[in-house]
Amino acid sequence: MKANWQKIHRIVLFLFLILLLFPSPSVSGEADRPCVHVIAIDGEITPAMASYLEQSLEAAVSAGAQGVILDIRTLGGRVDAALKMRDTIITAEVPVVVFISSRAVSAGALIAIAADTIVMAPGSHIGAAEPIPLDPKTLAVVSSEFRTTAERTGRDPQVAASMVDRSIVIDGLIGDGEILDLTADEALAWGFADHLAADQNEVLQIMGWADAHIVHVRQSFQFRIAQFLTGAEIATLLLSFGMLGLVVELFTPGFGAPGFVGIGCLVLYFGGNLLTGAANYWGALLFVVGIILLAIEIIVPGFGIWGISGLTALVVGIILAAPNPTQGMGTLLIASAVTLIAIPVFFRIFGKTHFMQRFVLKTAETVNQGYTHAADKSHLLGQTGRTLTVLRPSGSILIDGMRIDALADGTFIPSGVSVKVIRVEGAKVVVSVDRSPTG
Repeated sequence: MKANWQKIHRIVLFLFLILLLFPSPSVSGEADRPCVHVIAIDGEITPAMASYLEQSLEAAVSAGAQGVILDIRTLGGRVDAALKMRDTIITAEVPVVVFISSRAVSAGALIAIAADTIVMAPGSHIGAAEPIPLDPKTLAVVSSEFRTTAERTGRDPQVAASMVDRSIVIDGLIGDGEILDLTADEALAWGFADHLAADQNEVLQIMGWADAHIVHVRQSFQFRIAQFLTGAEIATLLLSFGMLGLVVELFTPGFGAPGFVGIGCLVLYFGGNLLTGAANYWGALLFVVGIILLAIEIIVPGFGIWGISGLTALVVGIILAAPNPTQGMGTLLIASAVTLIAIPVFFRIFGKTHFMQRFVLKTAETVNQGYTHAADKSHLLGQTGRTLTVLRPSGSILIDGMRIDALADGTFIPSGVSVKVIRVEGAKVVVSVDRSPTG
């Protein structure tokens, strides 16, 4: 029993390791000259990227920067993260200039038009922001966000909305059934770009910052971890493997590799969101409580109440960890579907391996051999153990770390009492209270 509680302690410690990591963007440059901070928005738009931008702009304000250049190179990402980044740019206490060096597509387009000044490199483009999933409600919301953002920064809201909505027609620019994606020259002509520049040096000259010291904001190791973990595909995979590991663990005795893999994946799922601030601590707390309840279910006999409570806490925690309940439910449903498909595949592929055979009953009853007992328990005769449940008269006992069904010899025996096997009748193990001196 002591060994089982040691396992729980290790699990709990493992869950809190992720709390040791917290992202903080670092900068390179001199602090004794007026400076301009350059922040790279490169890759998928995730909650980690949103937190990175927020912290980087705060650092620029604290450093007294003349301005900030956002070098955007993205194919888009999560709308919730893009909205947070949009709001961060609009409320920034330092001038923000967006430099589209290659592309600002989908969610990246919304981030770009939040800035008062957009500079585009020749060959770059902006737009193509049709939302996924494409349902009327989502389309209306995203289109409205593009319109209001464009209005706020003095750009044509109808042009902005045509990046989202195929039904919008603008003479000389976009036809019916098309999604707008502007080249650099088109963006300049239609007022969505203010200047063209080949590189960051030209941007500095255009903005009158040529003599300023340039501070390139480095992406910290913690940010790169969080950026990887909060990617849409990775988050779904982590949740799927986490659920699969726990389900496999519930079907196998003890606590082993599947359980640790499952918990590890779920820790990474929650940890990535905690690092970015996208998850609230209630979700993480429910996750920890759920894991502890499942661990209790594994080592303490009962009627499944611990397991049911643990699974409920896990589900609620997963939903709360998402940026919004709808997205949390969507991710959970996808992960559940993947898990249901993967379970039979897992047991079909690995069911005959040496590892899995340890959990499979190898005896069989045949007509030719006559019906036999499932297992020979005669070796238990005379051994001592401790009751896991009340024997009234049947229940469970623990001998050498192995849980065994047993019968009390005539009287009820409370839980936690030392017992001795006095008789073995086939598969039936009969015990009585062990009254031998313990010296």
